[in-house]
Amino acid sequence: MRYFLSLLFTVIGFGVWGQSPSDGKIKWEFKSQPVNDSTVELRIVASLAKDWHIFSFDPGGDGSLIAPEFTFDPNSQVRLIGQLKENGRVFKEDTGDIMGLINYFKDKVVYTQQAVVKSNTSLKGEIYFQICDDTGCLPPEEKEFSIPLKVPNPSTATATTSAEDAEDESTDQDQSEEDLLIAESTSDAGQDTDGTSSTDDKFTSITTDAEDNEAGTVGLWTLFLTGLGAGFIAFITPCIYAMLPITVSFFTKRSTSRATGIRNAVIYSLSIIGIFALIGVLISLAFSETTMYTISTSLGFNLFVFAIFFIFGISLLGAFEIALPSSWSTKLDSRAGTGSVGGIFFMALVLVIVSFSCTSAFISWLIVQIVQSQNRLGGLVGFVGFGTAIALPFALFAFFPSMLNNIAKSGGWLNSVKVSLGFIELAMAMKFLSNVDLQYHWGLLDYEVYLAIWIVLFGLWGMYLLGKLKFSNDSGLPKNVFGEKYLSITRLFFAIGALSFTVYLIPGMFGAPLAGISGWLPERKTLDFNIHDNLLAIQGGQVTVSSVGGASGPEIRPVKYADILKSELPGVVSFFEYEEALAAAKATGKPLFLDFTGHSCVNCRKMERAVLSDPQILRDLNANFIVASLYTDDRTPLPEDEQYVTADGKKIRTLGQRNLDLEVTMFGEVGQPMYIFLDDQGNLLRNAGGYIPDLERFINIMQEVKEIHAERKATRE
Repeated sequence: MRYFLSLLFTVIGFGVWGQSPSDGKIKWEFKSQPVNDSTVELRIVASLAKDWHIFSFDPGGDGSLIAPEFTFDPNSQVRLIGQLKENGRVFKEDTGDIMGLINYFKDKVVYTQQAVVKSNTSLKGEIYFQICDDTGCLPPEEKEFSIPLKVPNPSTATATTSAEDAEDESTDQDQSEEDLLIAESTSDAGQDTDGTSSTDDKFTSITTDAEDNEAGTVGLWTLFLTGLGAGFIAFITPCIYAMLPITVSFFTKRSTSRATGIRNAVIYSLSIIGIFALIGVLISLAFSETTMYTISTSLGFNLFVFAIFFIFGISLLGAFEIALPSSWSTKLDSRAGTGSVGGIFFMALVLVIVSFSCTSAFISWLIVQIVQSQNRLGGLVGFVGFGTAIALPFALFAFFPSMLNNIAKSGGWLNSVKVSLGFIELAMAMKFLSNVDLQYHWGLLDYEVYLAIWIVLFGLWGMYLLGKLKFSNDSGLPKNVFGEKYLSITRLFFAIGALSFTVYLIPGMFGAPLAGISGWLPERKTLDFNIHDNLLAIQGGQVTVSSVGGASGPEIRPVKYADILKSELPGVVSFFEYEEALAAAKATGKPLFLDFTGHSCVNCRKMERAVLSDPQILRDLNANFIVASLYTDDRTPLPEDEQYVTADGKKIRTLGQRNLDLEVTMFGEVGQPMYIFLDDQGNLLRNAGGYIPDLERFINIMQEVKEIHAERKATRE
């Protein structure tokens, strides 16, 4: 009923509150930053207190909700470009019969507007807005502002001014005022100056459904299961598995009663979970979502992970042992015992430390998954799952000690597990070296080189499981009742799996898609002999980008970065720089498809194989869209005159940094993949979300985008 009473609160509010009823509930910041030699971006930031919200430009409801309105005073030294945009997460709430569906922002929203500045000046204006909480709305307010503007490059601005002044001063003044007013957002009329609906051109329309929003980062449940799976695999390594019967017997036989033994085992298990949870908390505190993304795509992180996986891999093969200093475990062991909760905790800590040589590979892998997930709570949840998998068997067998008689005895098979994990670690190490290779265009691990290494590694693993290879710590195959060595059925099936996977990889050398593992492989554009993608390009109707007039129109092809980058979409002509792609869209009259992707993005490769490489989608992209593949982790340096500093002081030096900044500032997103559709003027048509491998859904979105774009063009004409 809060919105039904909104007007009542508004009227009463004028008499109850002072002149600034929103004090302490919303904070406004006004700033500007250069975009290029003559253009700046105005940034108006609204930070809201807890439980308060401000309505979107398209507030929804029954028409009585007040959306913010921005008015800029005429200024002959400033010419606004395009529309004022709102950037942030739009919350959609269905109030039922009261107000219907309403749209609003919480916490923070950033309003952006680009402008050409002819000389240093200040742009003044006012904001008419209203904020609400769960009980009602404050009265609408007007807030005046003044934003100091400086010419990014005075020589460029002077040239621009001279050219315009030479035409007609009065015409220039009229046009300036008209452009200034084009950014004004009025909720009453709901129309832009060109007659189109303002809701289509605002950031509110790009907010996706809940299904889409959840695709950006990995969910906590997924991370918990990831940690749980890693923990169960780590448990069957020799360092931990061999400790199970000894530890359980210690608790059950040395305790005064069975109940006491069970209690101590449960405390021991909870202590293990707590220790690993503490590790997860430290990771969560150390990294924010943005720093997680920055770290996961950095040169240092990927090379470090490659080195860690490579070293741990050859260690598991038996080259050497990795262990923490023995003095650590000795000191802790002296404090362990069953006499107190503290003693049991130190027993758990001893297990965690002495098992490091086996668990370190899994811990490092889990940290990588957490960092790449970009989920702030991922560290805690992932390591709780990992600790639970390690601790659960100790508690379970303490409750049912007779089950110990049925588990497999320690022996040579445990070393076989270690060696098998070593082969897998070496294969995973190649992935992180490939990430760096692609980002910096070294050309060391092309698709076929990478795949050849994997084929050899998994082939050798299969041969090892068949007993054809032996390492330093292997005891050999067991003997049967006749004294002959034999292969267990379990080992045989694992060997069949490894060798079958090897055979599965071989066609990939000739262009087979290998869709099941596409996320773990390099970009297919580095493959020289690619039969499959060449066929897809033919089926997709590979064409050049031309104007709406068809073949008679001027040919437009990407120039910037086309010599070092290539699209992952077979046969599709793709641009790699936003401004160049937007210029192509304006020249051709086609909508613009932005593919925010990454060289090291696993889900990007999955979407490209499962959805975007479908012949129907390829044909549609070729015929009806301008495509821009914007790599957010590419390390190609920007020209000196294109580098800039963001509003928060970060220096943008590389192509990937600029693309990521574009994704964050324009669309409020940070993850990849992210698919955005714009019209030929750069206004938003649809945010198609991220990793949602639903082919039919994407086809429907593209059809919807074409229809909206056609309607918008018809209205303009």
